[in-house]
Amino acid sequence: DGEAPCDDCQVMNYMVDAYYIAELLRKEDPEAFKLLCEVEVRFENNGGDGGSALVHVAPHFELEGGDGSGSGHTLRAVRFSAKSGQYAPPLGVEKMTAFYRARRRFSELAHDPKYVMSLQLKPGDLLIFDNQRLLHARSGIAPTDGERWVQGAHFDRDGLWLNYERWRRRAGTTQ
Repeated sequence: DGEAPCDDCQVMNYMVDAYYIAELLRKEDPEAFKLLCEVEVRFENNGGDGGSALVHVAPHFELEGGDGSGSGHTLRAVRFSAKSGQYAPPLGVEKMTAFYRARRRFSELAHDPKYVMSLQLKPGDLLIFDNQRLLHARSGIAPTDGERWVQGAHFDRDGLWLNYERWRRRAGTTQ
């Protein structure tokens, strides 16, 4: 309805369709897109409590059933974070320079206001999205924003596909 959750609320939530941005990059600079499909980087997350250590190594862009060339393949996942994923393996100077140029260009496109959706959430609002498609962030929280309560929930994609495959085989289908 366009109303802020309170008269003095300032916190904003920002979302960007990472698939759309990746496809813009693929059209603009196919070599940059290819590098972000090929170079595996280390993502880290401490769970917010400093007592956990989650590490995942993967390229920024994961293609569906592809060989990483980017040609004719569809995106399966986009992983991008200002806080993580900047740990590239040792690369030659030219490739490293091209990789970080590609990463920076993707970031520039993702931060372009014309591709960003902004919204304020009110008490009781629910926002559900695919974390491997939608990039998300928020502004700072001002003292006037009041109490904030956010609950995250995640589902295991691998478990979902495992169960799908089990049922598909039981049914004897090929799709």
